[in-house]
Amino acid sequence: MIRTGMLPWLKILVVVAAVSFVVVSNNGWAEKPPLLILDTDFSSDVDDTGAVAVLHGLADQGHVRILAMMVSSGDPWSVPCLDAINTWYGRPDIPIGMVKGKAVTHISKYTRKIAEEFSHDSPAGKDAPDAVTLYRKILAQQADHSVTIVTIGYLTNLRNLLLSKADAISPLDGGTLVRHKVKTMVCMGGDYPAGYEWNFYQDVPAAMHVVKYWPTPVIFCGFEVGRDIWTGAGLKNVRSTNPIRRSYELYNRLTDRPSWDQVAVFYAVGIANGQESDLWTRVYGRNSVHPTGRNYWHGTVDGQADHSYLVQRGDTDKIAEMLEQLMLSAPQ
Repeated sequence: MIRTGMLPWLKILVVVAAVSFVVVSNNGWAEKPPLLILDTDFSSDVDDTGAVAVLHGLADQGHVRILAMMVSSGDPWSVPCLDAINTWYGRPDIPIGMVKGKAVTHISKYTRKIAEEFSHDSPAGKDAPDAVTLYRKILAQQADHSVTIVTIGYLTNLRNLLLSKADAISPLDGGTLVRHKVKTMVCMGGDYPAGYEWNFYQDVPAAMHVVKYWPTPVIFCGFEVGRDIWTGAGLKNVRSTNPIRRSYELYNRLTDRPSWDQVAVFYAVGIANGQESDLWTRVYGRNSVHPTGRNYWHGTVDGQADHSYLVQRGDTDKIAEMLEQLMLSAPQ
């Protein structure tokens, strides 16, 4: 996305001098890894690749099971690039769906290069699986209220999912299917308590629809949350055969970049494990998106307070170091 104390459930000892990362305790994590679907506009900004690295790092530690990944960008190289990264992390079989029909499309600095330089077996562009069909298949197979969705891109796929009709996959329409199968959605989008942010204004109709009609609790990670948490420069210290390093090299020559998407993914995995964080607190109420793409926060509306947004209270440098160490972790 282009954008104008440690966790109690992941106790980490950071040894600054050695730049090491040690998991001290797994207390608070679910015994069985919770289920998660990632939806990303994997193309326009490089924090998406950082977020995928964070997700794989947490999966390697046994804290989450990645059911699928969805691409909301119309970039034909997004899916093979994402598959190449998943393959490098030892998870080549994660299903990936792509937005169909009208889609936000930008020329990426890294997707084609990564797809050409790293091994994968995913088709590009129109030959990639339809994200809505894949959502319906994956969700229909899960137990009720068992799936966490984290979206770090445009809300196009999620709007299309809500509007989907009953079919051979499931007798439920999209909204009902989501209400039955999804536990929580974590959304990197908006600026709080009010603002104008990339993921919302790139596809305003989708943002308006999803924010208004999504039938489960939603936690918003706004622009202001990841803005001052800079990560990426540490990738200079890993091998050049690492596709995350290569992505940052292509995007900004291995300099730091705000960590909007990494925060959302990290927080989503904690919530999926049933844990809150002492690095952030939440404000409850109701979000809305104006036709201009600007979002506004409200108190409870008609007794509803099923939306919340994050407010940071932990140390910025410690959060950045924690996220970057996950980004640097090699596949297990």
